Amino acid sequence: MLSRLSLAIDPVPGGSLVDAQRGRRILLVALAVATLLKFALAAALPLTGDEVYFFLWGKYPDYGYYDHPPMVGWWLAGLLTLGQSEWWLRLPAIVLNTAIAWGIYTLLRQHQPERRARLVAILYLLAPVNVVNVLITTDTPLILFSFLSALALHRAVRSGRMGWFAVAGLCLGLALLSKYFAGLLALAFAVTLLALRPSRRNLAGLLIVALVALPFMGLNLWWNYEHCWNNFLFNFMNRHEHPHADWRTPLLFLALSLYTLTPGLMWRVWQARRAGLAADTRLFAWLWLLPMAALAALSIRTQIGLHWLLSFYPFFFIGLTSMLDEERLHQSIRFMAGFSALHLAVLAVLLLLPLQVWKPGLRDSIALGTYSDRYWAQIEPLLGDATLATRDYVRSAILEYRSGRHVPVFGMGSKYARQDDQLTDFRQYDGRDIALLLADQNTVPDYARFFDRHEVRPIVVKGVPQYLLLGKGFRYAQYREEVLLPVREQYYRRPAILSCAGCAFEQRYFADTTFP
Repeated sequence: MLSRLSLAIDPVPGGSLVDAQRGRRILLVALAVATLLKFALAAALPLTGDEVYFFLWGKYPDYGYYDHPPMVGWWLAGLLTLGQSEWWLRLPAIVLNTAIAWGIYTLLRQHQPERRARLVAILYLLAPVNVVNVLITTDTPLILFSFLSALALHRAVRSGRMGWFAVAGLCLGLALLSKYFAGLLALAFAVTLLALRPSRRNLAGLLIVALVALPFMGLNLWWNYEHCWNNFLFNFMNRHEHPHADWRTPLLFLALSLYTLTPGLMWRVWQARRAGLAADTRLFAWLWLLPMAALAALSIRTQIGLHWLLSFYPFFFIGLTSMLDEERLHQSIRFMAGFSALHLAVLAVLLLLPLQVWKPGLRDSIALGTYSDRYWAQIEPLLGDATLATRDYVRSAILEYRSGRHVPVFGMGSKYARQDDQLTDFRQYDGRDIALLLADQNTVPDYARFFDRHEVRPIVVKGVPQYLLLGKGFRYAQYREEVLLPVREQYYRRPAILSCAGCAFEQRYFADTTFP
């Protein structure tokens, strides 16, 4: 399918120009084919642990969450009013890059021949990370609003109309309510306007961008002030404990950058490096280069994830592919189509592999994610009056998505995804029964000590066992001292300078305790 798409955009015999109407029709076909392919992927892939965790954000909407600002939770809250099937909850991710490809085409055809605009849009559409990414995450709204903000800034700089600076600030504010990475885009805006395009008009425009975006950031700060500074501490302190220089992390960043841009495209950009950037789209090149330079510097002490790069990804295609002539664009598209087809083939093979080939930990997670309905069918009759819980957010979120019941996280958990701390009050379970689903039978003693008595029932699906610890008589006082107090010390300590209006975790469990 992808190879046919690449053939459809080859030059017509004789090298005649494709008129704008025919070119637009070809692009629409390409967009439709790519979107249908992503619908099929979204229906075939089971929801990942992070996706079902964000599903809980939509189920319990708030104006902030432990890990990140609230935008994806708001999106999912709206989607959940109409359904919760996998493809439906992934709808924003399915149409995201289709919409951005159309936006790239619409922008470039204002400055360049229609044919070039179409080729660049299809090149972006065929990039592997865009073809296979159908996951709904915090990056989904971040990518969209970052792209819209950059489009508005470009229009503002070219037209000089202050209204477009306000639109750029509005979209930047929405990006900041999606994820903190939007701060790198804000920094790129400031450097581009003040250092690379200095003028009184751009200075005034930057102030407008900041003033419009500020209330959105203020809303996130207010939530943090009322909630122990949770997502602030998570993003800037807890998840980066004891960072240190490591020669491997910059190499990993370079490898990820080369992978996302693809070797074939980067080679052709290098070949055309003397062609220079088009003046009309040079702004986007800087909006890609500046955040990437910041991430390169961060990579010396922090491991950069693939998703860190995605909100700046469209800017590369707008800004740097202007150096490529049509022949190199066609070569890049053919490479991109083949590279994406390889990804789809590998993904198909992985989906068909039997569970037994995976390592035990990964096998257990894949089995629960894929066959959660079968596990739940065996678990439900055993619960009685007990509350089902698991030891990590992935299992709890998957089972809550499947069962419709709240499934608490029991135990220390991890530094990631601690939103359940806001939802669960373990005081109410004192003396009651809790059924804890475990992947490893050897961990039973670690959790059985919090109950007066217990029994264990194996739950087997497709040859992969899980173990249901049926705990009778939960010992809250012991759990408070051995689990909740260490959780407080590890994840809820904050610098004295960060005073707050309230901290539900401390007020719930340690109202009688004074901490330094």
